[in-house]
Amino acid sequence: MGGDNEKAKRPDSRFPAFWGPNFDWIPDQCNGSVILSTLQYMLMQTDGKKIILLPAWPKEWNADFKLHAPYNTTLEGRVVNGEVIDLKVTPESRRKDVIVVKSTDPTSSK
Repeated sequence: MGGDNEKAKRPDSRFPAFWGPNFDWIPDQCNGSVILSTLQYMLMQTDGKKIILLPAWPKEWNADFKLHAPYNTTLEGRVVNGEVIDLKVTPESRRKDVIVVKSTDPTSSK
């Protein structure tokens, strides 16, 4: 899923996830955190107690996830071909607040 930037490794860095420097120091903290936040928002968004899964997730991307939501809630599962499978919601009482958005094919016309 990631591009060359996400896979890049600096030979002078101790850890492979360290990137940079762009204009300041190593590790560059901005790029990696923006990528992680973007992916999480594509997988899950919240509105009050509602938990919306796959609001912006492309159908052709598969993923395993463990996400933390408000109200001490954790969601674990997988996305395969646009479908959420093996969804575990902790605590189980929060399952009623989960809304799964059906992925659409971006190439199809409506």
